[in-house]
Amino acid sequence: MRVQIHLRAEKLTNLAHGKWRGKRSSPYCKVVSVSQQSNNENTAVVIGQTEVCHGNTSPQFSRSLILEHDEEEAWTHLRITIRDCRRITSEKKGQQYSRGGKNDDDYDGLSQRVARRPFLGLSGLNLNRNYHNEDSDYYCSDGDPKMGEVEVEIGAILRSEGQEKQIKLREGGTLFVHITQSVQGNDSGVLDCHIRGLDIKNIESGMLGLGAVDPYFVISKKENDTQKGTSRYYDVYRSEHIHDIINPYWKPFQIDLERLCNNDRNKQLKITIYDFEQRGKDRWLGEVFTSVAEMMQRVAKRGNADRESALRVEAVEDDDKVDLRALLVILKANIVAKSFSLYKGQF
Repeated sequence: MRVQIHLRAEKLTNLAHGKWRGKRSSPYCKVVSVSQQSNNENTAVVIGQTEVCHGNTSPQFSRSLILEHDEEEAWTHLRITIRDCRRITSEKKGQQYSRGGKNDDDYDGLSQRVARRPFLGLSGLNLNRNYHNEDSDYYCSDGDPKMGEVEVEIGAILRSEGQEKQIKLREGGTLFVHITQSVQGNDSGVLDCHIRGLDIKNIESGMLGLGAVDPYFVISKKENDTQKGTSRYYDVYRSEHIHDIINPYWKPFQIDLERLCNNDRNKQLKITIYDFEQRGKDRWLGEVFTSVAEMMQRVAKRGNADRESALRVEAVEDDDKVDLRALLVILKANIVAKSFSLYKGQF
């Protein structure tokens, strides 16, 4: 059985240099499978690594990890290590590019708080191989300070309430490990998607009215706890943020349906828009509930400003009034075969 691992943490100990000036750690997780050989020696195989969440001590990692779990053996032991990525923090210090500055590659690589590109390992021996030269390849190392380490067993979490384990870290903070069956539907392929924002509510105009929000969006998927009758959303994709703009064109992206919606195009998704903050917590602007199937139906038919087909991002005010915060125009939403995706030949 293929299983999918989602990781998040709360209130990790801040190990950043200059934390007295408001600097915060940039955590990431590395996951290895540990097995015992006949000679009683342990062997460790790297499963994969999450993205780096820059300046965030309560990260929700959007890059899930997929691996095979032997149900008959019912024992797959994992070691999860959280580290503070130091080199990327120092090299990116003060390097922020706005839309239209320098070139697209510089903007894409340097202006983000988190690694954004979807992780698309789909088959083969390593389901989580990194093909996209992301931050984890160039900047993370085993020499980064350790923020915590835990050991878990996949079968035990699959059988537990909510299929999630909450673990207090000796170094401070809490790690949440959620494991679920990875394939839950009959769909397959890669979602090839492009989204733009329209009329995003400007909450940063400033005294002179010259400023604007720095928006980005996060896609998360719904997971239900049938025992408790509750549900929770887990991040699966995070876009880049764009400076000072209320009508952004975010970059096109591709994400495997297994990671996005467990191969079920009708699975409920949530798209949330945030305003990026250089210091402090990013500000929530609003959200909309949708699915891959609906996104495909809502593709713009009247150009890139088709308000009629757009998804409505809303927020409920204190007086229970629903406030329209933005429109999301789906410029493209196609399911393509893995062999025809932008990353063909990489799987």
